[in-house]
Amino acid sequence: MEQKKLRLGVVGLGHRAVHLMRLYNAHPLWQVVALCDKYQALTQKTAAALGQPDVKLFTSYEEMVRSVPMDALLITVDPNIQTELACDAMTRGLHVTTEVPAAYTLDQCRSLVRTVRKTGAKYQLSEQTRYWGFIQEWRRMAERGEFGKILFMEGEYLHYEENWMFWVDPETGELFGGGKPPEGRKTVPTWRNTTFRHPIYYLPHELSPLLSIIDDRVTKVSCMGTRPVSYHTEDFPARDMEVALMHTEKDVIMRLAVGFTSPHPPRSKIHAHWYQVKGTKCTVEWARTDKEQPKMWRYEDNTWRDMNWSPEVKEASEFIKSSGHLGADWWPVDSFARAILYDEPLSMDVYKAVETAAPAILAAESCEKGGILLEVPNFREE
Repeated sequence: MEQKKLRLGVVGLGHRAVHLMRLYNAHPLWQVVALCDKYQALTQKTAAALGQPDVKLFTSYEEMVRSVPMDALLITVDPNIQTELACDAMTRGLHVTTEVPAAYTLDQCRSLVRTVRKTGAKYQLSEQTRYWGFIQEWRRMAERGEFGKILFMEGEYLHYEENWMFWVDPETGELFGGGKPPEGRKTVPTWRNTTFRHPIYYLPHELSPLLSIIDDRVTKVSCMGTRPVSYHTEDFPARDMEVALMHTEKDVIMRLAVGFTSPHPPRSKIHAHWYQVKGTKCTVEWARTDKEQPKMWRYEDNTWRDMNWSPEVKEASEFIKSSGHLGADWWPVDSFARAILYDEPLSMDVYKAVETAAPAILAAESCEKGGILLEVPNFREE
């Protein structure tokens, strides 16, 4: 008997949503049935890209969830409003996946956790870097005890783009790059415009894979940053760099750095990301430049070795490897379906989602207060 497909609605139709929508529609367990964006032109353009004439189009979220039978929602709206929509959708009986980051305030984190507990709905954060092949290999090494006691971990996300879309026409949805709004056009700031002012908010892509390796959570955080005006991007009101120090429940120290508004050299294969795990028996690190290989050092022989680790999962199909972010984009799509249909555990459930969001939220607060140490709530016990 043919497997019933899950019916998916998509709210927010930016570039990322269009990419993910195509992956969902290509998955054997999903069918996109409704699209929603406040800009009508985007709904029509996205429907044309989907090539599915019977998909329903809306400019009102309320109208969509009232009138179209659905099993789940993919929410890719501005991060500062997605939590409210996610909680509302779960209250209506829908399963929900949202983009990174999960929340911008501790109250939003608590709302997500409370709503999942109350409704029993599946919630997933669509964070993909934890699925990279070398991250999974490091996780297996940790499970086998090859690191000894892990003492220190590092992650960096230093991603400069010359034309980040910092401005949007509020009537048409047309996006504009640059640190200053275009002359002669009516525009308002995009979510990146406001988020990147504290780049540390956009931390999940570094914190998620590191926490997945050690199955841990952050308990304390401190952060410092450069001045609140960019040195590079046309005096744009954003810190070029923020660096957080964190302490985990299992007594691991982490250093995490994030920046978007000044240039940085590329890493090998994974472009703007870099990771290191340091233990008493073994240290691993990703390539620091695009001219190097990832490396591993073992105490027993005191030797650095070049490693052939890859972001791609070796046993994955060529289609999965081409899904985006070096093959990582496919796995949240698959995980979300299996959680709903077969009650399989989510790799990035609501607790793990808020455990990547809350340290970033508090890191931004710490930076504003001169680097003070702040306690991270335990949402599993609240």
